[in-house]
Amino acid sequence: MTGDTGVTSSDNSAFVRPLDGIKVVEMATYLAGPFSAKMLSDMGADVVKVEMPTGDPYRAVGPTREGTSIYWLNGNNGKRAVTIDLKSEAGLAQLKVLLADADIFIENSKPQVTAKLGLGNDVISAINPRLIRLSITGYGPDGPLSSEPVYDALLQGRSGLLAFEAVDGVPRATNHFLADKIGALFACQMALAGLAGRARTGKGMHLQTSMLDMMSYYNFPDMLQHRTFIDDGRDWNAPPQVVVATKDGHMVLSPVTGKQLSATLQVVGCEGRKDELRAIADGRERTYRFFSIIADPLKEKTTAEWLPLFGEAQVPAAPVNSPDAGLEDAQLLHNQVYAEMETPLGTVRAPRYPMTVDGNVLRPLMPAPALGQDNDMLA
Repeated sequence: MTGDTGVTSSDNSAFVRPLDGIKVVEMATYLAGPFSAKMLSDMGADVVKVEMPTGDPYRAVGPTREGTSIYWLNGNNGKRAVTIDLKSEAGLAQLKVLLADADIFIENSKPQVTAKLGLGNDVISAINPRLIRLSITGYGPDGPLSSEPVYDALLQGRSGLLAFEAVDGVPRATNHFLADKIGALFACQMALAGLAGRARTGKGMHLQTSMLDMMSYYNFPDMLQHRTFIDDGRDWNAPPQVVVATKDGHMVLSPVTGKQLSATLQVVGCEGRKDELRAIADGRERTYRFFSIIADPLKEKTTAEWLPLFGEAQVPAAPVNSPDAGLEDAQLLHNQVYAEMETPLGTVRAPRYPMTVDGNVLRPLMPAPALGQDNDMLA
């Protein structure tokens, strides 16, 4: 069945995915590196996850099902998994066999660790000169913080995001692993860039990035708008709060153009306040005044009552869905974003990769692997 979005329900394995035939060896822990490899798997790559015999520590982080982290399950489906003792000569030999015919190698070990293991670029290139190696560090391969431990909240703080998201002067962290997920997106993009580069040159390459670099790149387009020009010293211009209170909860209201602002005033019965707003020269002050004007009128109707009114007036508005309500959003259901998948731990909800290929959806091909479940593939 194909809807207006061009999404086709079909056998999940009955079409050629963009990365079919690409082999990825992922030797990463926690979320950024593994999640980037999961994305490559969704696009068709054969991903082999390499873990120490004790397993990726992320297997035990957060809520669990029968001892396995649900975070870990969501970030690692679609992969095979092997355990290798990299501290032994036999283990290193097994890893080198895996790398010999791989296309991409993703790892997030500190440089001194890989050097101690004897996995320098000269060794890797000798094993497989066409291999694309992607190294992800927390703060960088060298420099004053290179040996420091790094976690998501630390990156949010050091990159300036927490201060930018402050409420009443109090810095505020996100309630999810923003830096890790952004890092995964960038890392996946970098791996694909490596494939494109190799297609031109025939040679592998070593790509390096850090979580701090990726967060800083992510922050720049809007958060650092007043630091774009070197001589610009204005205060941070945080966007106005667009989550507004209604009679029964909250909604998102985001009028951007002058026409939308005027329409909003008309919908809530405040069209007589336009001249008051025009008299305010400072744009940020005018925006905050606008939201203060409409605050009380918005509390006179429920969210469900307001949404069609703003829709008819062509003012951008949306409900503030709970996570559960978001799963049942009509557009997400139409787009077939979620599907059920059977796993040894029970039936899980698994989102597809957010693109289609000739109308076909890219769902995970298999559940997240048990520790060492594919060790029989090792030489």
